[in-house]
Amino acid sequence: MRSKINRMNITEEIYQIVKRDILSHELPSGEKINIDQLARTLEVSNIPIREALSRLQSEGYLHIVPFKGMFVNLMSLRELNELFEIRLHLEPLAVEKAALKIPDEKLASLSEYLNSLRSDKPLGAENGLETVVEMNDSIHGTILEYCDNIILQSLVRGYIEQIQRYLTYIKLNLDLDNREVEWLEHQSILQQLMQRDAKGASEAMSMHIRNSQKRTNIHFRKTGG
Repeated sequence: MRSKINRMNITEEIYQIVKRDILSHELPSGEKINIDQLARTLEVSNIPIREALSRLQSEGYLHIVPFKGMFVNLMSLRELNELFEIRLHLEPLAVEKAALKIPDEKLASLSEYLNSLRSDKPLGAENGLETVVEMNDSIHGTILEYCDNIILQSLVRGYIEQIQRYLTYIKLNLDLDNREVEWLEHQSILQQLMQRDAKGASEAMSMHIRNSQKRTNIHFRKTGG
C-alpha cells in the first residue's frame, strides 16, 4: 500500500487502494481494517477513510462486527454462486442490447485480439489467469460499453470484480490453466456478435457463465473454500 495519495478526490483514491488490496488478497479474507493505521500510512484524516470503507461495505467487500470493528468479508461457495446467478440473468440481457450496436471495426479488432492471445500465450504458460482477465476485459467490457444502460453496466462490472477476487485466490493456491476453454467460449460469443445474432450471442453468454461457474466452483473447493 503506497504511503501518500493525491489530495484531490481523496475518498475515491482511498476506495480504489483498499479495493485493490482486497481483490489481490493483500488484505485477506477476514482481515480487520485498521482505520488509524490506514490514516497514518496514507497521511489523511479518518473521515475520507471511513467514507471509502462505507462504500466498500455497501458493495459487499467489508462488514462491521459490533464492538470489534470492520473486517474484509469472508469468501464462500454460497456467495460465489449467488454472484454467478446474478450475472447469468444480467449479462445475456447486456449482450442482446449490445449485439446490433457494436461497430463492425470493433468486432474485427476483438477477433484479432482474441487470436493474438491464443497464439502469443499458448496453453501451459504461467500467466493463465492474466490471459483470462484480458479476455474478460475485452469481450465482456466491449459488450457492457455498448449495452446502452449505465445501471446495467455498473452492476455487471461490480459482480465481475467480486468474482475476480475468487479467481485471484484460486490462482494463489492452485496451479491451473483454463485459457483454452475460456478462449473457445469467448470466441463463440464473438462469432454470434459478428453475425449480429442477438439471441445466439445471449445463449452463448449464458453457456459461458454456467461453465465458468462450474469451473470456479471446482477450483474453489480444491483450495478449501
